Amino acid sequence: MFKNLTLTFFACILMCNGIFAQETWSLEKCVRYALQENINIKRAEINVKSNQLSEKGSKYNRLPSLNGRIGGGYQFGRTIDPVTNAFNSLSIGTNSLSLDLGVTLYNGGRIENSIKQASYDLQAAMGDLAQTKNDISLLIAQSYLNVLFAEEQLDAAVKRKELTESQLSQVDKLIRAGARPQNDRLEILATIARNDQAIIAQENAVETGLLSLKNLLQLDPSKDIQLEKPNTIVISADDNPDVLNLGDLYNSSIMNQPFIKADENRVKSAALGKNIARANLLPRLTAFAGLSANYSTRGKRLDGTTSTVLLPQTVYIDGLEVDFALEQERDNVEDNPYFDQINENFGQSIGVSLNIPIYNNHSTIIAMDQAELNMINTQYTSEINKQNLKNDIQTSLANARAAKRTLAASNRTVEASTAAFQNSEKQFQLGTINTFEYATAKNNLDQAEVDLIIAKYDYLFKLKVLDFYQGKKLELK
Repeated sequence: MFKNLTLTFFACILMCNGIFAQETWSLEKCVRYALQENINIKRAEINVKSNQLSEKGSKYNRLPSLNGRIGGGYQFGRTIDPVTNAFNSLSIGTNSLSLDLGVTLYNGGRIENSIKQASYDLQAAMGDLAQTKNDISLLIAQSYLNVLFAEEQLDAAVKRKELTESQLSQVDKLIRAGARPQNDRLEILATIARNDQAIIAQENAVETGLLSLKNLLQLDPSKDIQLEKPNTIVISADDNPDVLNLGDLYNSSIMNQPFIKADENRVKSAALGKNIARANLLPRLTAFAGLSANYSTRGKRLDGTTSTVLLPQTVYIDGLEVDFALEQERDNVEDNPYFDQINENFGQSIGVSLNIPIYNNHSTIIAMDQAELNMINTQYTSEINKQNLKNDIQTSLANARAAKRTLAASNRTVEASTAAFQNSEKQFQLGTINTFEYATAKNNLDQAEVDLIIAKYDYLFKLKVLDFYQGKKLELK
């Protein structure tokens, strides 16, 4: 007895842990999580950051460039000493330092146009990011509704089985009373088996739908989640596609769909491409300045002392060669220190440079033509996207209106099928109809209920698509 109580206690603990471990996700939570974790959104965010760097780099091109250079070398053989400029056949170690400053004063507006183009590219990338978020949100709403649809189908299948089992109990009573033949029980058992098959199919549909949703959310497939299901999904009378106008819906979508604005910025960017290419035909004016210094291991300087040296001389007196030596005072030298040489050889330069393009193998003309074609192609792409948007809106509006009529018809079918089944059930209990007729009425009701669930979720999703085009928040009321 104690052992059984212990096992029951631990079983309850495990069940409670499973319940608490399972997270409940609302549609809003799913969308919010996906906007942070979805890979496609992260890639779009990286594209935005890349364009931000491009814009920043374009602005920095206005600033001067400053470069330093340090060189060292070893020369041998007959060469020129870089400090004394004298030819020597000695080994010389050298070191040079320089600092160069350059700034573009005029380049045909290339820098300014590049900054504007980078700004348009950044705005286009931000529009693409916003559109990706919208698209992912709509996909999640669709996947979320698919799971709710499968769960409702599963609930309906379970209820149908429970109803069939209750009918089996009633048939058994009638058979024992001799009011129904034994074969009627077999027909009910077959219906229960079909109910079991439907339950298994819907359980698989729920699992598949959850896996699809987890994939969009970048969640681990093994993570146990439960979707928040509204007590009743009410389709408001205000959500009436019949009162929506295609023109108004399209104009609203043009203002709300980020990819339209992204296309407009891409067209502006492409238009600047030709001006940027044309800048290569114009002169380029730059200013420059520089500092430099040199050092040589052979650099010498006077040490402040002198020494007397004898210079041999030869003269001819009456045809006779006479050798003698002359004394001469010479300044003594020593190695010139590194920093002294750097200071003594310190030089400065400043100037301007004008580069005038004359002929460059038609490369600039071709680049301008390519930029022109790119601009035209970008305009065509923008127009195609607008036309596709209008077609999609028109199709979505027509689908929503048709889904509304289908839902109304499905409601009427369920009402009629319910009344027919209730009548058949009474007749079956009275023995006036056989099991086949009764099962037919039951199957008709089951199918009508399934069609109603399908129609309800189909209509609900099509309304969400219209909300998407209007820029409304995706949520279940």
